Amino acid sequence: MASIQIIGGGAIGLLLAGRLAASGTRVCVRTRTRAQADALAADGVTVQSGLGEAQMRVRVDAVSLGDPRAARPCDTLLAVKQTALTPDFLDRLAESTPPGTSLTAFCNGIGHTDLLTRRLPDRRIYAAVTTEASLRIDATTVRHTGRGDIRLGRAPLFESGDDALAAGEEREAARVAALLNQAGFSASLSNDMAERMLRKLLNNAVINPLTALLRVPNGALVRTPERRTLMRALFDETLSVLEAGGLARDDRMWMDLLDLCERTAANRSSMLQDVLAGRSTEIRAINGAVARMAARLGVAAPYNESLASLIAALGGDDKEG
Repeated sequence: MASIQIIGGGAIGLLLAGRLAASGTRVCVRTRTRAQADALAADGVTVQSGLGEAQMRVRVDAVSLGDPRAARPCDTLLAVKQTALTPDFLDRLAESTPPGTSLTAFCNGIGHTDLLTRRLPDRRIYAAVTTEASLRIDATTVRHTGRGDIRLGRAPLFESGDDALAAGEEREAARVAALLNQAGFSASLSNDMAERMLRKLLNNAVINPLTALLRVPNGALVRTPERRTLMRALFDETLSVLEAGGLARDDRMWMDLLDLCERTAANRSSMLQDVLAGRSTEIRAINGAVARMAARLGVAAPYNESLASLIAALGGDDKEG
């Protein structure tokens, strides 16, 4: 039986765990709290449909990230927000991922692949970008709110110069993709994860901070001329920065962004949820990352700089973006 380890018990982590376990993969979920690990070990993972109906309930192994029991040498999926990647978390992550194993990171923004490569030098780091939509209901239950796809491949290192990649092998990434496809996801390999990560960053840099600031679901951004004008200004600025950083311009990008808002009209972005809950947000890894890239490249990014500071203040972040 194939085995996989999932770090993180949030919406994406539980969705991955539930569907992989249901497909016959042996899944071990490592959570940041012992309470959630105990609940998962006792009750398993419940995956609901978009309408809130229970589709499946499956058993998984579960332990906390700090549990002293040794991790099995298997592929690992990292499904946490970048705000989780504190020095203490990274120390525990290193203890839970044996040297020589692979780690595929499902994280928004950029910067995490460089950080993980520095802190886990003897592991092979891959990046994943997904458009799957999910909502965590409680410690053991997740609602699958929208189908999407998963692209994964060797992790780009944005701080290490053009075309720098973390160590990795295509066959290893293909093995992870095969397990995800077996679980019912649409997963495929990409040999240009930098492009895919920057494209997702472009969308996140527009939707996430504006929904958080205006406190509206995604679809509400396109409902008034004033909001669309604000979206377009932020989009144009962000695209200019990312284009200078290597993203290929595509005339469909603006329409793709509007379509994404329509397809996820009822969704509340994770950044909006964090602001409403008074939690730290991923603003530093999204608009903050765009602003830092702009500074390195000598490009102006006043909208991203301002939003990074505003959302950091709203979300109770210790640091500005």
